[in-house]
Amino acid sequence: MADHAEKTADDAGNDKSKKKAGIAGLLGKLPVLLGGVMVIEGAVLFAGFKFFGGGAPHPAAAELVKAESAEAEQEAGAAAGEGEKSKAAEGESKGEKESAPKEEAHGEKKAEKPPAKAEGKEGKESAEKSGEKPAVKRGKHQAVELAVVEFRAPNKVSGKTFIYDVSVYAVTKGENEAKLRAVLADREATIKDRIRTIIAQSDPEKLGGGSEPGLETLRRQIKHQLDELAGDEIVDEILIPRCIPFRVD
Repeated sequence: MADHAEKTADDAGNDKSKKKAGIAGLLGKLPVLLGGVMVIEGAVLFAGFKFFGGGAPHPAAAELVKAESAEAEQEAGAAAGEGEKSKAAEGESKGEKESAPKEEAHGEKKAEKPPAKAEGKEGKESAEKSGEKPAVKRGKHQAVELAVVEFRAPNKVSGKTFIYDVSVYAVTKGENEAKLRAVLADREATIKDRIRTIIAQSDPEKLGGGSEPGLETLRRQIKHQLDELAGDEIVDEILIPRCIPFRVD
């Protein structure tokens, strides 16, 4: 009995020790099992990513390449279009530059001709009216004859009314021609008034060529008036090619 009790006690102790050993073994193997499970899970996840995600990047990469190529083509097309526009603009600018001088040259020629004609006509008309020749280049000391007045002036000194048809010219040197022309043009009314006064106050015998066939007094008086207006040493001589009296009453 005592032996049986000891055996049962030993068996119970052995069972307890075995249980403890089994539990300890399980606890010792648990980390290994957990590690294995984690490795398996990692392998499964890696295989899943490889299977499901391995083919997906290729279409995205292809689309990216296509997008880049499309952008490159668009940029190339835009650059080509800008190049063509710049060439066209250069061609237009060259054409405008080439045509502009021609048009300007034609315009200048057309614009220059009418004024020349107008001036020529005006010069001829004024020369015909005044009786003087058109201005030409002359030497400094060459004599120039300029028309002063051509008009009719009354005289009543003798008690009878006479109208004198008078033509007066002034002789000057070529170097003084421009100055005398300017004075005759600017002071035209004053000159006519003073010559009319001289004729109105003169003796009819001196105007008609009776006592002075050369009209010396009339020449001297007109030259004095012109010297006051134009300056001394400008008028060299006064010419009176016509002084014809007409009796009115």
